[in-house]
Amino acid sequence: MKIYGTHHTYKMMSFKDILLSHIKEYPLMQPADAVKLAYQSEFGPAHLICDWKRAKAMIERETASVEKRRIPLCEDIGGNYVRLNLASSDSEDVSLLLLSRMFAASSMEAGTVPGLLDKIALIRALTASGVFGFTSPDLEAYLAEYEKAGYPAVSHSPQYREAYTPAYRVIKKCYVEILPVLTEIDRLVSKNSDQPVLVAIDGNAAAGKTTLAERIAEVFDCNVFHMDDFFLPPSLRSAERLAEPGGNVHYERFRDEVLTPLASGKPFSYGVFDCSVMAISEQRTVEPKKLNIIEGSYSHHPYIGSSYDLRIFMKISPEEQMERILQRNGEFMAEKFRKLWIPMENRYFEQFGIETKSDIVLLSFIPSGTNII
Repeated sequence: MKIYGTHHTYKMMSFKDILLSHIKEYPLMQPADAVKLAYQSEFGPAHLICDWKRAKAMIERETASVEKRRIPLCEDIGGNYVRLNLASSDSEDVSLLLLSRMFAASSMEAGTVPGLLDKIALIRALTASGVFGFTSPDLEAYLAEYEKAGYPAVSHSPQYREAYTPAYRVIKKCYVEILPVLTEIDRLVSKNSDQPVLVAIDGNAAAGKTTLAERIAEVFDCNVFHMDDFFLPPSLRSAERLAEPGGNVHYERFRDEVLTPLASGKPFSYGVFDCSVMAISEQRTVEPKKLNIIEGSYSHHPYIGSSYDLRIFMKISPEEQMERILQRNGEFMAEKFRKLWIPMENRYFEQFGIETKSDIVLLSFIPSGTNII
């Protein structure tokens, strides 16, 4: 079992603080470099390639000419993004395939011009205070042409390239935060095997299981199955069954309708349980894919857990757990979690040693927050 916090923890820094940190690290920044930082912080790599195969070819060419050195793997650029340094010796732990997938997935979102202009206003203010190596007239001359061009993506200045030889890709912070998970999945998927890869995410309520599955699905082409779709129907809710640790999930149906068909490599469908009507409300069709994510409480149940290639447990403190549930579900449902569902989950975890038998434990997974100016 490997235990991780988020791979990199990013405190919410204002863009002003980001600028000051970059000025300290790169004192030869020119107006173009400051504006490029603002652009990437706002838009990420949205102007670049969204096809991971084309991205991989470009990164392969670039990394072939980069000399590795001891520099941080990632550098915060504000917003929801980091620069992942291809020249970092730590980048060798991230395959070109995974890096390409993260880069392409990071290109799917975009900021706004007003957001960019807010950041440029901060650059103007700091320039007037004398912290940059260039003057306000230098900046205004550059911005006049930049505005006329329609606020496009820009390249680093010749001075910056010569002094710092930048080689990086802009990646969403949320992918870097779960890099140990993505790296292990990348290893499993890259094996030369026709067998499907099964990854199960269990853990405390509100720890981020669904969010983690969503992040994985943004990077990898995969199927995602939710244990919420397999709650036990009323007809099976006997006192004996509900007294059983993990007995409130219909694990038999999950095995028969999902795990067994997955092994066949053929399309199949399964029933989706709807708690609002306490019955199966629809059939969901599944096309076979190599990677399959099973997320939700009780997904590691011994009855169904022996088929998995990777077991992930997501852990959160009781205090933070209740804070998130209250915010997400409201006071009435939070009380149900506190008195009923959390004790049931904890009993299941303890009875079957779910955490200790997991391959990876993620502590206090917190998706990246909102950009702060």
